[in-house]
Amino acid sequence: MTTYSNCIVEYADTKDKFDLCMQVRITVFVNEQKYPLHTETDDEYNDKSFNWVATCDKTEDDGTTSRIPVGTIRLIPVSDSVGKLGRLAVLREARGLALGKRLVQFLLKESAERGMKEIVLNAQYDKQGFYEKAGFVVEKGDEETFLEDGTPHIRMWNRDINGFLADVASK
Repeated sequence: MTTYSNCIVEYADTKDKFDLCMQVRITVFVNEQKYPLHTETDDEYNDKSFNWVATCDKTEDDGTTSRIPVGTIRLIPVSDSVGKLGRLAVLREARGLALGKRLVQFLLKESAERGMKEIVLNAQYDKQGFYEKAGFVVEKGDEETFLEDGTPHIRMWNRDINGFLADVASK
């Protein structure tokens, strides 16, 4: 059985690390969820955002181990105090390791360190419960779903990043 261990999240501050983010995004959004490739490669925010990549040691049945990218997330600055979470993706075989939760918490921490107070996101509608557990809510006026690249989405907010992080730290 393949296992994953020693998972870390790193800022994608080099082209090589950003390429790892893109590898995960293409695997999840294009190959798995069937979005067109151009939604990832021609994305206007790729050069205007902060990206992080999660990597793990993958150990195969035969004992060979390699370090591979398994998840990614990005932050688009909207203003000095507001950021937008996007492109959260975890490879299918690495799901169940709480990497999505870890990536979101990492993004919130990094956002707070950059002076942001609020994070908005457009969640795929079927992922709403995941984001609710991560401290996001649908606000009055944002209850209607909308299509983004042909998939139902809903807008969600975390208007108190520091309060949420304090709650997480106290648990």
